[in-house]
Amino acid sequence: MSPLRRPLARLLPAALAASLITVIPVVDTSAAPKPVPAQRDSIAISGVDTTALKAAPSVPSSGRSGDRVVGMTTQLDTRDFRVAGVTWRGDRTDVEAFVRTRDARTGTWTDWSFLEAEGGPDAGSAEAAAARGGTQPLITAASDGIQVRVESARAKPAELEVDVVDPGTSDADGDVGSTPGATADGVQAKPTVHSRAEWGADESIRKGDPVHGEVRGAVVHHTAGINAYSQEEVPGILRGIYDFHVNGRGWNDIGYNVLVDKWGRLWEGRAGGLENPVVGAHARGVNDETFGISAMGNYDTATAPDAMVTNIERFVAWKLGRHHVDPSAAATIGGHWRHTVVGHRSVGQTVCPGRYLNARLRDIRAGAKERQSSAYYRPSTNPTTLPYGSGGSALTVGTAGNVTWRVRIKNDCLGVVSDRTGTRSGDTDLTVTWRGRQSEGSWGAWAPPGEYEVVLSGKDTQKGVWVPSWRGTITVTPTADSPAPACA
Repeated sequence: MSPLRRPLARLLPAALAASLITVIPVVDTSAAPKPVPAQRDSIAISGVDTTALKAAPSVPSSGRSGDRVVGMTTQLDTRDFRVAGVTWRGDRTDVEAFVRTRDARTGTWTDWSFLEAEGGPDAGSAEAAAARGGTQPLITAASDGIQVRVESARAKPAELEVDVVDPGTSDADGDVGSTPGATADGVQAKPTVHSRAEWGADESIRKGDPVHGEVRGAVVHHTAGINAYSQEEVPGILRGIYDFHVNGRGWNDIGYNVLVDKWGRLWEGRAGGLENPVVGAHARGVNDETFGISAMGNYDTATAPDAMVTNIERFVAWKLGRHHVDPSAAATIGGHWRHTVVGHRSVGQTVCPGRYLNARLRDIRAGAKERQSSAYYRPSTNPTTLPYGSGGSALTVGTAGNVTWRVRIKNDCLGVVSDRTGTRSGDTDLTVTWRGRQSEGSWGAWAPPGEYEVVLSGKDTQKGVWVPSWRGTITVTPTADSPAPACA
């Protein structure tokens, strides 16, 4: 029997329904979004119930490791829940689980769903120190029962548990957005992304401040479980995933940077601002070099809807454009040369984001590249530090589309010491050299020691809209015969 009690309404005799006892539910009558605390139970998986193992249906051969069963439960009665997942102590990834759930409305048990071990924060990070191992979250219909089977080639993980999460409801859940539009933001329009407040994130459970890394690419994910969710159920599902990641897995926040539902609506995931290079917990080993976007649903069993794919493409175009990354190119990510837009399976041992969504990645790369139109890729200066009077530094950048570019070198005290412009057409490389002097040409005085900001800006020549700009710094260091620093 389950260590949890079933909800009181199910345990009362039918005769009690006619009694004088009146239960008054607490109803949220406000349509304004507000934090909705989730309710979660953790149920220990103590070992293998051999009777249940023999009586349960066979698990699907697809995804099965063939390892021995190290955990098996009976059919457990639980609180109502919408999200579930299996967790354990430590960071083992040699564990997989199969889960069945009971529909709270019909009492019917589902077939087994396969849950892979899902990596989290990067090893060695402060967030990883408090994390538990675990599976990807399972999205279910409203359920009140669960059965779990766990397999591994090694011994049963310590503190093996299954978490069930009731994300709660709000009248605002059905009022949040519809098909997203776009707001102008540079050449690539920024898609509408619904905020954490809109899906009712309980900010009181979030831990720590956002950490910034570097965006070199994007990792596409999917969740596990049902695809048959309604629009008004999406905010609750997000709250369930959030609670599982924070309270079940021990992470600081929801692992994904952004999520997208099957209607193409985009939802802000990890806090810290979508414009910033916020480090997530979606793909261990590359979190600090990528952002993660997760498609809500199982796309190993179903085709990803076109609206979903289109808006993944639109968000990837905008996000990578802001960080000067070509979505159709390749880069060194996690120490390996990879596409800048990859599925989770390319950076971890997983089938995520499912065979059907993974097959669309080529289209997403090409479409995102086209949507970026004019762009700057991989801007950098070399050298970034130079001794006074020793020469200059060069800015190199890849350009795409039709660009009228401008490169300025400026100092807080001297003002602009170099200002150059030009045009570029097609996918080409541009090099702009600063000679390390206070004016253009070889006749200007050497720029004194200090910090000089490099500003790369520009417009799409045909559309007349701004390309996302870039800033860097060149430091002129003092020598034995150098003058006083610029801002002395």
